[in-house]
Parts: sequence; structure tokens; C-alpha cells
Amino acid sequence: MKFRVFLDTNVFIYSFEFPDSNSSKIIELLDMGKIEAITSERVLKEVTHYFEKEHSLILARKFRKFILELCIVIMKNNVIQEIESLKGIIKDKDIEQLAVTIKYGIKFLISFDRDFEGIEEYTTPKEFLKLIKLKTRDTEF
Repeated sequence: MKFRVFLDTNVFIYSFEFPDSNSSKIIELLDMGKIEAITSERVLKEVTHYFEKEHSLILARKFRKFILELCIVIMKNNVIQEIESLKGIIKDKDIEQLAVTIKYGIKFLISFDRDFEGIEEYTTPKEFLKLIKLKTRDTEF
């Protein structure tokens, strides 16, 4: 069974910056087609911006292409109603991610962001790998 998950910005970043992380293992699952990943327009922009700022425009474009080819990217204008209903429940920087997760009935919002604690769908990369009975790495992320 292929799990449908929402991948947050930090999963993409940690997978690159820490190749022996659980985030890296999740990106490997995505690359092998073992999970179906949904993400948001905001995540796409954040990942692209991070890699352009911290590495290079070339790497930023490669990550953008990777995300566009392997993930379903939901545009902000598709979740405006959900965003409005979540205002005040979670920080604005995380609201689009949660809005997409809720609107599309995604069971797992994979992130290493404590701002999602208390949200039913939230799981860390390590927790998700344990849940699907895969060996985890030492890192939490």
C-alpha cells in the first residue's frame, strides 16, 4: 500500500543537508515511488529560496524540478477557505501546509516543526518510518 503524505519544507532541506537522516530516507521512498507526496506552493517556494540562498541557483532549480516531478503541488488559491478557518490556530508560516493536509484528507503531515505539535496529522520523519515499520536512523529528523 502506497502512503499518501504531506511533505514540509524541512524534510527536503534535511534530506540534502543530512544524508544519513530520516528525512533523507523519506525522500528515497518518494524517489522510488513507494509514497505519494503532496506539498504546497509555499513549500515549493521555501525550498527553492533556501537552496538558492544557501547553495546555488543551479541546486535550487534542481530541487524545484524534483519537487514538481515527484510531488503533487497544491496552489495556495485552492485552499483559501481552509486557510481562513485555521487563522489563530497555527502560525501563519505553517497555515498553508495544514490547510492542504486537511482539505485533501492527508493522514500524515511529515515535518520536523514543533509548531505542528498537537495537530492530529503531524508526524516527524522518524515517527513516520517507525509507523510504516522501516528501520530508522539516529536522528529525529
